[in-house]
Amino acid sequence: MKRLSYEEVLKKIRHMEDLSGYDLSGYKFENQNMSLLNLRGANFAGANLYGVNFLGADLREANFEGAYVAVVNFLGANLSGANFRKADLGNTSFKGANLSQANLEEADLAAGDLSLANFSGANLRGARIEAVDGQLTNFEGADLEGANLRGSSFQLANFRRSILRRTNMIQVDLTGAFLEEADLTEADLIEAYLRGTNFTGAKVEKVRFRGAFFEKTIGLEY
Repeated sequence: MKRLSYEEVLKKIRHMEDLSGYDLSGYKFENQNMSLLNLRGANFAGANLYGVNFLGADLREANFEGAYVAVVNFLGANLSGANFRKADLGNTSFKGANLSQANLEEADLAAGDLSLANFSGANLRGARIEAVDGQLTNFEGADLEGANLRGSSFQLANFRRSILRRTNMIQVDLTGAFLEEADLTEADLIEAYLRGTNFTGAKVEKVRFRGAFFEKTIGLEY
C-alpha cells in the first residue's frame, strides 16, 4: 500500500488528486475537505477524521477501523464494503450514502443522520445506533444482532429479512417501516411506535412489546 508524508497527502487533497489505495492510517485530518475525491481502498485506520467533508467521495472498501469519525459528512458518498469496525461515528451524516455490505460491527453511530442511506447486507452487530434519524433507510438483509437502536426514528425504513435478534429498540419509531421476514427473536420493543408497521412473516418469539403503540400494525396479533 502506498504511503506518503503527511504534507504530501495534504497537497494531494488540496489539488483533488487520486488517493485510492493509499495508506493514510494514523494521520490527523480534522475539518479537511475531501469531497468528491477518489479514496477507494484507502486505509484510514486510527486516523482522526473529526469534521471531515467526504461529500460524494468514492470510499469503496476503505478501512476506518478504530478511526475517530465524529461529526463527519458522508452525504452521498459511496462506502460500499467499507470497514468501520469499532469506529467512533457519533453525530455523523450518512444521508443518502451507500454502505451496502459495509462492516460496522460495534461501531458508534449515535445521534447521526442515516436517512435515505443504504445499509443492505451490512454488518451492524453490536453497533450503537441510538437517537439517529433513519427515515427511509434501507437495512434489507443487514445483521443488527445485539445492536442498540434506542430512541431512534426509522419511519418508512426497510428492515426486510434483516437480523434483529436481541436488539434494543426501546422507544423506537417504526411508523410505516417494513419488517417482513425479519428475525426479531428476543428483541426489546418496549414503548415502540408501531403505526402501520409491517411484520408479515417476521419471527417475533419472546419479543417484549410492553407499552408499545399499535395502530394499523400489519402481521401481528395484538
